Amino acid sequence: MSTKELDIINQGPKRYEFSSLFDGARFYLLFEYNDRNDTWYLTLKDTDREVIVQGIPLLTNIDNLISRYVIDDIFLTGDILVADSQQNKRDPSFENFGDEVSAFYTSIIS
Repeated sequence: MSTKELDIINQGPKRYEFSSLFDGARFYLLFEYNDRNDTWYLTLKDTDREVIVQGIPLLTNIDNLISRYVIDDIFLTGDILVADSQQNKRDPSFENFGDEVSAFYTSIIS
């Protein structure tokens, strides 16, 4: 099992996208912050930037954050997890995401 921390920008733009390799496949991750409810949302896109899943609220300590939504077994080898390094179970906010609270891709492939 391997874990990879995602490149979250702390207190940067409220909407940004980057690509990452998950088990050898490239995916694009769009992060959007909603001021009204102090929540970050994730849209996951494939190599062609076609949306796979959209508008997933990023919450701490939720198992199967992405794989519960994905069709066609795209994430059979892993998933995204949001965790609070201070172990306070705080959800990501504009102030703490990418700092005390971050996102990780966890794979069952070594």
